[in-house]
Amino acid sequence: MDFDVTVIGGGVGGLAAAIRAAESGKKVAIVEKDQLGGECINRACIPSKTLIDAVKLLSKADKAKWIGKGSNGELSLNYEALNQHKNEVIEKLRGNLKHTLDKYGVTVIPGRAEVKQEGEVKVGEKVITTDKMVISTGSVPISIPDFPLNGKNVLDPWSAMNLQSVPPKVVIVGGGVAGVELATLFRSMGKEVTILELMPRLLPVPGMDKDVADAVKSRLEEKGIRIILQAKSKISSADEKVRFHVETPSSSEDIDGDLAVITIGRKGVTEGIDLNSLKVNVDKRGYIVVNDKAETSNNKVYAVGDVTGGALSATKAWRQGLVAGDNIGGKQSKMPKYMPLSIFADLEIGSVGKSIDDLKNEGIEVREITVKMESIPRALTVNEPQGFFKLVIGKDGRIHGAYMVGEGATEVINTVSMAMELSATVNDLYPVTFSHPTITEVVSEAVQRAVSGEMY
Repeated sequence: MDFDVTVIGGGVGGLAAAIRAAESGKKVAIVEKDQLGGECINRACIPSKTLIDAVKLLSKADKAKWIGKGSNGELSLNYEALNQHKNEVIEKLRGNLKHTLDKYGVTVIPGRAEVKQEGEVKVGEKVITTDKMVISTGSVPISIPDFPLNGKNVLDPWSAMNLQSVPPKVVIVGGGVAGVELATLFRSMGKEVTILELMPRLLPVPGMDKDVADAVKSRLEEKGIRIILQAKSKISSADEKVRFHVETPSSSEDIDGDLAVITIGRKGVTEGIDLNSLKVNVDKRGYIVVNDKAETSNNKVYAVGDVTGGALSATKAWRQGLVAGDNIGGKQSKMPKYMPLSIFADLEIGSVGKSIDDLKNEGIEVREITVKMESIPRALTVNEPQGFFKLVIGKDGRIHGAYMVGEGATEVINTVSMAMELSATVNDLYPVTFSHPTITEVVSEAVQRAVSGEMY
């Protein structure tokens, strides 16, 4: 036996599984056809957040009346230098990961894996034998008939985001997480941006609070982004420009753009892996079915990340990888009850748990506590008083959900996620002190209001 564990795919889920299994003393290999870090580190999460955070500095500086803007009153962006910074961040993270893999003796095998039977992985002409296997092959964009990708001016999100330069007019299909983040990025670069969303609201993400979606829509529109909801659209031509025909319940029009970014449509990657021979079950969409221990229907095979369907996020992939690695190493582990979601829009968004509408539909009696960010001193000191924080609380004080739109929301939501995972009630949190002045005080304020009364 060459290895105790072979991980197919070196994205964040596969890396987490490999490192955790190796920490338990297992002999581990990773087979990766491209770059360690997968989509998240090389093309998606890390580069997008690096770019978005950088260009948002322009927005912050522009609205700060006390910062001099020069004779023309405009700030400028050196996109070439920013791209170089982005690449340096990616290289640094890849280097850190390689160091950790080396530290625990994980063997990295470059190449495309083929699996035709249990216990064997073929890479090129070499066949390696393994006791257990972790499938972490991710997902890829698919070309949809109404929005055919052409590699030129109709692109998937990550191809568009990694362009060396962006043309003046961008049309984004899909107002979900990727659509909102890319709209933020391109508008901050001074581009004309239009979002086409089929559903009647922005961010039609399961469990997303409607008030958050409405607040994000208003903020993006303030920034000059055009948002068309209930938009039945398709590309009618994509020669020099991309032309869309768009129909809504009340209108019909044609919209042109220099670049179209299609943020809808992905599928799990399982090519080269004979799941039937492995006796690994898939759902009707082709995603691998796993339980809360990341186990498939074959007890020798685990699967993590996008290839398992559900929420296609690095947050889930990383945790699922840790769970798989723990269980392979003999430590009982399972997926958490709550998975926070962070969206890096012009105003950050954080959510965890269920919305009040979802809970009421389930017959659960709950109430909301909402704190406007303008009530929090730190939000005023950083000149970002827009937005709000919301707790959804049951009769027993249990927190069923939390939502925030505002400065630092992607960080704040993790605090509430931890409390929810530990089953803390608002009464449990009441004595907890948050340092002042901080954005996280908004959690304390919501708890104070739920238990006793208003402080700010």
